[in-house]
Order: sequence, then structure tokens, then C-alpha cells
Amino acid sequence: MMGFASLAAIRLDRGDIDGFFTTTSQTLTAMGYRVRGALQTRGAMGGECHCADMDLTTLGSNQVFRISQPLGNGAHGCRLHPGALAECSVFIEQELEQGADLLILNRFGRGESEGRGFRDLIGKAMALNVPVLTALRPTYAEAWSAFGAGVACDLMMDQDAVLKWFTTASEARDAA
Repeated sequence: MMGFASLAAIRLDRGDIDGFFTTTSQTLTAMGYRVRGALQTRGAMGGECHCADMDLTTLGSNQVFRISQPLGNGAHGCRLHPGALAECSVFIEQELEQGADLLILNRFGRGESEGRGFRDLIGKAMALNVPVLTALRPTYAEAWSAFGAGVACDLMMDQDAVLKWFTTASEARDAA
């Protein structure tokens, strides 16, 4: 264990978490920190399956990955495109290896709970001693607790709380 909470999650119940993470990233980048990761955006509704396209945009490099795939007219929703998510993950991992102070990921969700999604990327960040900030729906709280046992904490959706956590994590990282 690193002696500090290297993983932090903001519990989602309401609010614009992607906007919050964008502001967090911009604030830390303006302070000179290297923030990496990906945030989700949604396109316009429509198309074959009558749902919004979902994209991940990487922080810093602004690379866009379309992570939704239409399933056709009979579908009630769109599905996550695992290949696109994997491609995004590899891209971010390469950025981490070039140096990063923080990894922000839009969600710890179903994929991560089941051992997929960004789970390996989170592990890579931990191996590189890079703190990770993500968001979490109550549905996945048990999986998050098991995954982050001993190195994870929960934060309020509050800039001061996040910046305080990041400062503590950075100081502990630098001291290690």
C-alpha cells in the first residue's frame, strides 16, 4: 500500500460529472500538472437505433473515440463498443507511460466491475504511482470497494475536496 488513497471516486447521484471533471482537469493543467484520461460526451439523438452517440475524448490530447455502436432499428438502446473502449485505453496507457500526474476516467461502471473496461488501465496507473479519479454509480459500489480495498476513497463532488485529495496524493507520491 502506498500510504495514501491513490484511487478516488465521486459517488454519482446527480449533477454533471463530466463538466465537473473537465473543470478539475483544466484547473490542474493550468497549475502545471499533466492530467490524462477520458471524459464522455454524447452526440445528437437519432440514427438507426434512436439513441445518442457516445464518445470518449482524451484529456490533454483531445483524441475522440466513438464508444457506442448502433444495433439497428429494433434495438431499444445502443451498446458500448468494447473494441473502441480498448483502443482508447491503449492510447491513454501510452500517454501515462510518457508521464502523468493524474488519471481521470469518466466512470467505474459495469465493465470495470466485471474486470473489463478501464480496469487494466487503472491498474497500470497504480503501477506507475499515478493517482486515479473516477465517478461511481451506487450500483457498482460493492465492486469498487473490492477493487480499491486499502487504496480507495470516496469524495464529494466538490472542487475543494478533490483538489485537497490530489494535493495529498501528489505529496505522498513525491515523498515515495
